[in-house]
Amino acid sequence: MLMRHSIRQVVFIFIVLLPALQIRAQSKSTITSLRDDLFDKKQGGNVSLGMRNTISFFNDGDPKAIGTGGGGHYRIQISNRVNTEWYADVFLSNIHNKAHRADYHIGVSVMYYLIDPKGFTRKFTPYVISGYCFDETVIKINGEGGASGSRFSSEVHGGIGCSYNVTPRFDISMTTQYGFHLGKELDLEEHPDGGMTIETQKNAGWQGHLMISISVNYKIFKLWNRKKQTV
Repeated sequence: MLMRHSIRQVVFIFIVLLPALQIRAQSKSTITSLRDDLFDKKQGGNVSLGMRNTISFFNDGDPKAIGTGGGGHYRIQISNRVNTEWYADVFLSNIHNKAHRADYHIGVSVMYYLIDPKGFTRKFTPYVISGYCFDETVIKINGEGGASGSRFSSEVHGGIGCSYNVTPRFDISMTTQYGFHLGKELDLEEHPDGGMTIETQKNAGWQGHLMISISVNYKIFKLWNRKKQTV
C-alpha cells in the first residue's frame, strides 16, 4: 500500500510540474531565438549610402510652421535585425511670414527589424528606430538688418518605419519619428507694440519635431561576411 501511495505521489507531482516545464522550455526557446536574431551576424556587414527628404512639423511650437529639408546618411548593419544609421539633415521653415528658421541635425540611430530581412529578399521590412543627435537652431527676423539668434543643443528621437526592398541592394524607406529637444529652446517672441525679439527659454517639455522622412538607399559593399552572403 505504501509503495502504491508513493507511486501515486510521484505521478501527481509529474503531472503538476509538466506544464511548468513546458512553459520554461518554450521561454528558453524564445529567448534563444531572440538572442540569435539580435547577435547572428550572418547578414551583418552591409554598408549603405542614402539620401532623404524630410518634412518636420511643430517647429517653434507652432503646428502650422512646417519645415522641409533633406540630408544624407550611411548605414552599417550590425546583425540580421540590427542596423545603424549615421546622418546629417537640414530643415528650413517659415515663422508666420515674419521670420525664418533653420535646424541642423547630425547624429546616429539604431534600427531594429521586426522581422528577419532574410538578406533583404522580403519586399517589406518594418522596423522601429531610436537615436540621438546634436542640433543647432538658427532664427532670423525677416527684413534688412533683422535680428538673428542661434542655440546649440541635443535631441533624442524614436519612431517606426518600413523599407520596400526593390532589390536586395536597393530599398526605399519611410520613417516617422518624434524628436525631443534637450536643453533650452530658441523662440520668436512678438510684443504688443509689434516688435519682435528672439529669446532663449527653458526646455518646453514636449516641444520638438515630428519628422517624416522618405529615403533611397543602396548597399555599396560589405565590411565583413563577404563570402557568407552576397546582396
